[in-house]
Amino acid sequence: MWTGDMSIEQAAQIVERFLDRSSLYPQEWHDFVETPQRNGAVVSLRKSCYQLDPLVNKPGSPDASAVAELRQILTVLRSQT
Repeated sequence: MWTGDMSIEQAAQIVERFLDRSSLYPQEWHDFVETPQRNGAVVSLRKSCYQLDPLVNKPGSPDASAVAELRQILTVLRSQT
């Protein structure tokens, strides 16, 4: 069951799995970027992921600068755990 009360660690794990192409199920990334969150730290980073989604979650090669931004988001998430 998907939750709108995700911890920073849970969000970091989802971003990491997306970058590693090892999501738990095909729509995990989509569920993450589309589900509003209550945790303030996760809210802003999820919104950033939402904005990057069309660039990193598309057929063909993802946009390299958008992937770099996503990796930076992961670094920020990891620094808060």
